[in-house]
Amino acid sequence: MLNGVSLYNTTAKIQENTLLNRGIIEVGGVSIPQILMSNNKDEAIERSIMQVLYFSMSFLTPFILLPFFNKRALKSTGIVKNFNNSEKRILEVSKKYLTGTSEEMVSGIRKTAKELSNKDKNITSDFENVLNRFNDKDELRQKLIKTHEKILRNDYLTTTAMWGLTPWICTEITEKRTHRKGFSAAYKLKNDVVDDKTYQKSKRKKFSATVLLSVLQSMIFPKLIMKGIKSGKLKNHAGLFDYTKAMFMSKTIFAMMWLLYDYPNQLIQSRDKDELKDRTIRIGAMIAMFFGGDFVLNNILGKTSDKLFKTKIMNGSSLKSFKDIEKLEGNTLKKSKSAGMMVYWTSLLANCLILGFGLPAILNRMLRKNIQKENNLKQKQPHIDTPNAFKDFKIKT
Repeated sequence: MLNGVSLYNTTAKIQENTLLNRGIIEVGGVSIPQILMSNNKDEAIERSIMQVLYFSMSFLTPFILLPFFNKRALKSTGIVKNFNNSEKRILEVSKKYLTGTSEEMVSGIRKTAKELSNKDKNITSDFENVLNRFNDKDELRQKLIKTHEKILRNDYLTTTAMWGLTPWICTEITEKRTHRKGFSAAYKLKNDVVDDKTYQKSKRKKFSATVLLSVLQSMIFPKLIMKGIKSGKLKNHAGLFDYTKAMFMSKTIFAMMWLLYDYPNQLIQSRDKDELKDRTIRIGAMIAMFFGGDFVLNNILGKTSDKLFKTKIMNGSSLKSFKDIEKLEGNTLKKSKSAGMMVYWTSLLANCLILGFGLPAILNRMLRKNIQKENNLKQKQPHIDTPNAFKDFKIKT
């Protein structure tokens, strides 16, 4: 059903939407294969629920929450008066234009309007309306920075809150359904006796840590990032914090949330030492593959393509965005679009295979080996007889 053009456009949209990109890896490289690789049906059910929730959020955040956050922030700072035209697209102006003088900002706004005018004929005049609303152009720059900070703070808070709640919801469902506690992957391998009072007390502390971590990071990091942009300290890196189409968070923002919040939260929430070890390795590998593995594979395949087939899909040491590939012309454009799409999906598929089947196979083996080791140690412990006062008592007849 997909032809070359629609497949390319679909690929471009997936690439620019980091949450959707992760969602696909969650399904193709985590959910389905790792569910199939589960040690028992309880682990499989738990992972199924978790992945449905994570994948749902991949769509919920950008398509529902971001437009709401954007409108609210723009309205509160008074930058936009008419939300029925393209004034609200002022948020698509890169943050790199906010790191310098007001003149650089004005130039950046007009440059962005020109880039977007092919698909939006009124955007130039609408952006000029925003510029004309402020006699002091630096006031507009300060307000745009404040607007972006509000949006990032709200997005950070809601995204981390949803990510934080997901493991808790899943483990609660497992406990209610199975009437068992501890790492579900080990249910058929061992049968630990858990003190319920201690367990519930530990859960309350861990949940408090989850909430506190989300709130504190949401207050701190957006402010630090926008402070760096405002002062010009992030002049060469401000663009890394842009939202594509003012909706889809960049890979940098996503990496920050995943590494600084989701990863430690998953470790905090672990039910026992077996799950802690599993999550430490599993999620650590996912982060490494999603960012590092993706980069390495794209680099190797992209450079090979540029060298052998004379395409232009590499930008230094990284793969170009499909938006930049579109700026090429003639036969180079055609070849580069096909090559870029091939490299992207090959890299994504390789990530999915490694994460989906290779990693769980290693972790399952480690879990069984560790539990067997524990069982062997228990068996080797000397048996101590319970004192019996009647052991040597004999009835005389």
